[in-house]
Amino acid sequence: MAPTAPVQLLVDRVSELCESAFAAVEGLRGAAEQMFLPWSEGFPLRRVDVEPISQVVRPVLEAAGTPIVGAGLVLAPDVLRDARHWMEWWHHDSDRGVHKLLPVLDADADSFYDYTVLPWYLIPRETGARHVTGPYVDWLCTEEYTLTFTVPIYGVHPQRGRQYVGVVGADIVNSWVERRLLPLLHRSERPTALVNADGRVVVANHPALVAGSVTHAVDVPGLWAGGDVEGAALHPLPGLPLAVLVLDTL
Repeated sequence: MAPTAPVQLLVDRVSELCESAFAAVEGLRGAAEQMFLPWSEGFPLRRVDVEPISQVVRPVLEAAGTPIVGAGLVLAPDVLRDARHWMEWWHHDSDRGVHKLLPVLDADADSFYDYTVLPWYLIPRETGARHVTGPYVDWLCTEEYTLTFTVPIYGVHPQRGRQYVGVVGADIVNSWVERRLLPLLHRSERPTALVNADGRVVVANHPALVAGSVTHAVDVPGLWAGGDVEGAALHPLPGLPLAVLVLDTL
């Protein structure tokens, strides 16, 4: 079934918001790839060589009206000569302004922040494609429900060939997305929600569909293919792990 006019407006608006976020991330990717040019010629990189990414990240975070509250570069293990794990990630909040996050990146430490198992890093590595992770509670950065937009970075090493070297990404808090989408959601007369591929609710027009909760309606076979089943319809967003879920009742 084709989406109703309110649902189509919602799909278009979500796509617009995501593409805007990814446009900022692509700018970071271009800067990161420039930093890897010496590596592509066989010269080892160290932490000091990737620190200049901050010169690109800070303007993104300080731009007037931007929804992006965190951004940066996260490297694959053993890419740098002087650190097995490393990330240059910056956060903007009203109390501290723009500041660098300093997670524990020593794999032998009890509090090691193993980003390599997290979806925003892992899925781009496995698929080679951009990804939207969330909503999830980002305890490292925002401490609230967050969406993280990441794209993979590749380099061509003279001995190793084409190699995945990490991701660049950006964070947007879920509450900002809610404020932008709720007016469109309330145009739908049926319970309607933006959900991710796991069925987790990003934002909805019904109190039973709480942000961060999981609705199992998306587990119905065929629904993610854009099909309809009795009582539910799912409208996937092209190229994104998101969809608009419309229910008859709850």
